[in-house]
Amino acid sequence: MGPWPAPVAPAAPRGEEKARMLLDDDREAALFALVERLDRMVPAEGAHVTIAGGPERSTVGNRLGYLRLGVELLAAGLRPLPEAEDAPPRIAPRLEGLLTSDSARPFDLCELDESIASRPPVRSALGPLGEIMAGLLIVAGFILLLLGASWAWHRVVG
Repeated sequence: MGPWPAPVAPAAPRGEEKARMLLDDDREAALFALVERLDRMVPAEGAHVTIAGGPERSTVGNRLGYLRLGVELLAAGLRPLPEAEDAPPRIAPRLEGLLTSDSARPFDLCELDESIASRPPVRSALGPLGEIMAGLLIVAGFILLLLGASWAWHRVVG
């Protein structure tokens, strides 16, 4: 797909300047050289991928398509876009011509968040047992509401 734009400084996550991806200049230059070599070795012509749009479909592509998808994601990862007024720090893989027309577009926004691995997983404050009890309480409340409405209807109508 051709040459990439000039390198830019990696985008820092919002409010976390220290969380940038730690790659020294030599390692990043070596990665860039590898991706350029892969770009020359894996042609874009004839590469096709259809990414599933739902849970019951599978992603389908030819070998060249999967290889090209990997190259484009690697290239985009080495060329992050900084935060803008209307967009978070992100990568922008160039997938025009690679994804088929009926493919889902999961890479429209690939937001960068270098601190994602250090954040604790989101958990409910209720816990599993509390969630079950809350669900049962909601169902019981709904049943009581129906019974009360039925009683009120019989009192008013007859």
